[in-house]
Amino acid sequence: MPDNQTADVNLEELRALIAEELELPLEEVTDQADLKNDLDVDSLTAMEVAVQLEKKYRIKIDEEEIASLTTLEIIHQLVAAKVEKT
Repeated sequence: MPDNQTADVNLEELRALIAEELELPLEEVTDQADLKNDLDVDSLTAMEVAVQLEKKYRIKIDEEEIASLTTLEIIHQLVAAKVEKT
């Protein structure tokens, strides 16, 4: 499906959820900001973000997928793809 089908998962809502979980200002969570290198997200925090995503979007994120969640853009693509399957 084309990328515009990711509209089911609002990018700005996703940004707000991640910013809140990371306790960061919204503007720091840019589409391309690397969670590990730019935002100092460690593996435990990444797991906490994944749990919040699972709760909000009623999806399952596998442990190995958590490591691939490096930017908001990638998170958006993964969540949207999983939401589409439900």
